[in-house]
Amino acid sequence: MILVLFTKSFPYDAAAEHTFIQRELPYLKEVFDRVILIPKTCHGKKLALDSSVELDEDYSTFLKRNSKFTGLIFHAIISHHLYQELLSRPEIILFPFKFLKLLKFSSYAEITRRWIRDWLKNLPAKKDEIVLYTYWFEDITTGLALGKQLYPQIRLTSRAHGYDIYEEQYFPYYWPLRRQTLAKLNKLFLVSQDGRDYFRNHYPQFQDLFETAHLGFEEPGFITRASADRVFRIVSCSHIVPLKRIDLLLEGIESAARLRPEQKFEWHHFGDGWARSRLQKLVKNKFRDNALGYLPGSVPNQDVLRHYRENPVDVFINMSTTEGASVAMMEAISCGIPVIATNVGGNPEIVSERNGILLNPDPTPQDIAEAIFTLLDNPEMAAIKRKGSRAVWMERYNAEVNFRAFAERLKSIGER
Repeated sequence: MILVLFTKSFPYDAAAEHTFIQRELPYLKEVFDRVILIPKTCHGKKLALDSSVELDEDYSTFLKRNSKFTGLIFHAIISHHLYQELLSRPEIILFPFKFLKLLKFSSYAEITRRWIRDWLKNLPAKKDEIVLYTYWFEDITTGLALGKQLYPQIRLTSRAHGYDIYEEQYFPYYWPLRRQTLAKLNKLFLVSQDGRDYFRNHYPQFQDLFETAHLGFEEPGFITRASADRVFRIVSCSHIVPLKRIDLLLEGIESAARLRPEQKFEWHHFGDGWARSRLQKLVKNKFRDNALGYLPGSVPNQDVLRHYRENPVDVFINMSTTEGASVAMMEAISCGIPVIATNVGGNPEIVSERNGILLNPDPTPQDIAEAIFTLLDNPEMAAIKRKGSRAVWMERYNAEVNFRAFAERLKSIGER
């Protein structure tokens, strides 16, 4: 059985997928005879791969050669699925950004269709022993769905995480050709129950396609300790982009420090983005003497774990406007850290009263400060929530359990 895994850039690090895929890959290798990685782009540092994993960069080369402006326009024009979409949803023409997204999406899907048709033709393998698996549910999946029509015995599966689930959360609030893609798909795996429910509600005619497959984090081998020196320590970890609302978290910590001038606070945010320098200036200008903030940028995952192992941490905070299933949050709970998070997307599946505090989707800085005080003022309750975090990880987000079960599930789809 052959698994063909399509990624944004992995094993190159341009899309930062290694945080997810490197954890899953060993289990895929266990159950499939061959695993072939096909990245969409080959930019960035090339990460080391096990010799048993094959890498094919031909798709990236083909895409680059055909995706110049004239190539994109040509492939959009010849895509009959573009016209089908416009006939079924003519209002798209009234929204320039949606129309441009449809043009680009249709073009990349058509280029992918052409490439996979020839690639499968030249692959020396029985077509009923091939499983195509896209790590993100986007234009690659659509192109593969269109291209495999000559080989209906091939199985096509995909994961969907966050941006590729919630259409209303990401401008221009539209995802092209979804019904056409779902009609050719064998299974869509959602990383959260909320994501599965979203698809079931929006595309009820495809109920049987949708299945929850949680991500996970491996056993860290330690439990993070709580502070014991009158400092309350906060950690967050994400890209610094608007939907993560790191600025709101900063204001919440500043509010807590202002309301409790006798209490010391320390905040570490791991992750980078264009606004990091601005946030560093805000920390310097707004934080009082009783608060410290550190934004070291993007650091290797082992450095985040080292911080959890060598330093006390009292709470992990996530203030996202939308979230699929935060692996950074899974990492935190695997180390027994309580969590404060917004009640959005897959967050409530990771965080509850058992191991943290859920805030409404649009909290104020005061709301964040009060949640911090709840843990600060109730150390016995916080200790119970620490145990709860570890228990939730063991029950739902143990990487070994989840990824092994997922690999076996993929293989069963190929064997069916």
